[in-house]
Amino acid sequence: MGWGWVIVQVALFVGYGYTLVATPSGEWGVWRWLGVPLLGAGALIGLLAVAQHGTKLTPLPEPNPSLGLLHRGVYQHIRHPMYLGALLMAFGGALLSQKVWGLVFALALTVFFNLKAREEERRLVRTYPDYTTYQQRTGRFLPRWNKND
Repeated sequence: MGWGWVIVQVALFVGYGYTLVATPSGEWGVWRWLGVPLLGAGALIGLLAVAQHGTKLTPLPEPNPSLGLLHRGVYQHIRHPMYLGALLMAFGGALLSQKVWGLVFALALTVFFNLKAREEERRLVRTYPDYTTYQQRTGRFLPRWNKND
């Protein structure tokens, strides 16, 4: 079951990459430069998240009990920073290269990562009883700024 998620994810990224290389570019003027900060932010967030996982990282939505529940660093504010980083980079790359189909694949990746995160969270709740509390104080892809913080 878990490998199906990985196969779809790889297919979406391959399709995205193909569109950046093989489809015509648009003429978006200065809008294309919005891609640069998105690429940078996505890379930074993604690298921070990967560094926190270390060698225990897995592409499967199944939690790795030996890792424990991460709730420090970037995970203190965002439950799925690797997905956020990938999405920011996908939108940034599509904007910078001015590829309409790149934006279509970035949107498809957004839907996919939302579904995958929901499945992963169902499994995390079963593995870590305190995950529900963590969900209440953090956002899935964007920080949740509580007034009580």
